[in-house]
Formats: sequence, structure tokens, C-alpha cells
Amino acid sequence: MKPDIDIASFDIIAWLNANNIPFDSDGKNVQSGWIAINCPFCNDESNHLGINPETGGINCWRCPVKGTVILIAMKLKGISSHSAILELKKHVHRDLQNQSRTFNPEQMAEDNRQVKLPLYSQKSFEQYHADYLISRRFDPESLTKQYKLQFTGPLGDYRMRIVVPIIMNRQFVSFTTRDVTGRAHIPWLHGKPEHVILSPKECLYNLDSVEDTVLVLEGASDVWRMGDGAVATFGDKYTTEQVRLLRNVKRAFVLFDTEEAAQENASKLAYDLSAFVSDVHIYELDSGDPGELSEDDVKSIRTEIFGRIY
Repeated sequence: MKPDIDIASFDIIAWLNANNIPFDSDGKNVQSGWIAINCPFCNDESNHLGINPETGGINCWRCPVKGTVILIAMKLKGISSHSAILELKKHVHRDLQNQSRTFNPEQMAEDNRQVKLPLYSQKSFEQYHADYLISRRFDPESLTKQYKLQFTGPLGDYRMRIVVPIIMNRQFVSFTTRDVTGRAHIPWLHGKPEHVILSPKECLYNLDSVEDTVLVLEGASDVWRMGDGAVATFGDKYTTEQVRLLRNVKRAFVLFDTEEAAQENASKLAYDLSAFVSDVHIYELDSGDPGELSEDDVKSIRTEIFGRIY
């Protein structure tokens, strides 16, 4: 049974305190950003069951249990999943009691806002846009068609850029842009809050192409290289909303850039995903980033992950 409430809205710490359940917020068994309790599913004496207060995900270091806090409430209180949901509903974050979480793509149909693309954007590219894409070993024609790219000229706040629409649940919810001159202070510039329905960090780029297996990457150009089934978090620092958007996939692979900070965040993301996804893996490159991979490398990785090239 799937809960009829956003699990991330539960105030887990308030529920633990109300039920006199001790927990640790730091220590050797506690992942950064998580809390830990004695696992009621195994012979645990040292708080090995991790709980992510932001997502409601759980993961034990000692036994195979993983899932959501609903399982904890069921086990500790000896109640059904429905009763556990009602129990947890008593403790909801105050700032969420009277508002919906609009990053949920299923709610977009009820949202009357519209995305406002950059002024002067157009569907056809100029030679300087094409030159940039060709320099990155992309075909401008096919890429524009597949990802519905648009382009800007020398005027406006988003001048000389590729406009990258972000679509979820077949709805246009946000956009980001990429400078093609190499001179912009911010190469990737997101749409202003007043111009989008959702921030890009509340989205996953290319999410609609995902079936039961996902390859999580950092940037939109990484997705362009890897194709269907790949999504981007828009940087190695991911958000709780982005984790939740992948809660129903069966297999997840994380492939971030080779920098130390990116690899640390890849490990954290894999851990957070493992609370919901039964099969999670981290891929590492010897150097560079996924957007720089050769066609042969892309084919090899896609075949290994998805069982097909494209």
C-alpha cells in the first residue's frame, strides 16, 4: 500500500520524542544529515538504523531493512501501515501543514503558472550556437529536436545562450541556459524564480525518459551524451526533492565528475537513494566528466546499465 501523504512532511524527530525513542544525531554510525536509532528489526545495540529526517527514508547498517519511517512505526507500535500513517500524520512539519509541496509533478496540472522563456529566444540556432555544440561533439540538429532546445542572441539577460527546457510529467516546468561564448561569469544560468514554476533543483532533467532504471548525472550536457534513462541534478549538490523523484525506480546508478567533492556527494546520494531503491551503484571515471566520454565508452556504459545502446 502506498501512503496517501508526502512522507517527507512527517516531523520524524517530533514523533520519536513523543514516543520516548532515543536517537543520535551524530557519531560513528550516523551518516551526515541523518539520525540513528536502535534497529528494531535486528539485534542492534548501537543505533545502526539510519533515518533521513528530510525524506523519511530508513536504512540499517547491519540488516537488510530499508524503506520509510512507516516501517518503523509499524514495527515499534505493532500496527498496520494505514494506522502507522495516521500515527505519523499527527506530527507534520509546521511549515507544511497548510501548504502543498509543489515540486510534485503530479500537481502541475493544477498549477496555473506558466514558464516564461528568455526574451528573444528562438527555436533556430545561429552558427555560434552550432559551433559550441560541435566543439563538444554534439550534433546541433538532432540535439535541438530531441531536447527541444532554444537559443538566444546578443540581447537580454540570457544573451548568447542555449536555452534548455526542463520537462517533467510531460509539462514544461523550468529551464536553465548555457553560455556559448566561454566568457560568461556563470556558464550555466538558471531561470529566475519569477519565470519558472519550479527551481531546477526541484527537478530532474530528462526524468520523463526514465523507466525502471536510472543513471544520475550532474549536468544537462552529461544527459545529452548518455541519452534516455539518464537524469541530471544540475550540479553534484543534490536536493531532497530530487531524491524523492526517484523513489519508485528499481535500479539506480550514480555517475558524477571525478573531483573529490563530487565523489563525496555521489556516495551520499547513493546512500540516500538506497532507502527507497533496492539496487544502487556508483560509477567512477578515471578522469573528466560524463559529457566528455567517447561514443564507444557511452555505448559500453549504456549496455551495462540498460542492456541496450540507445
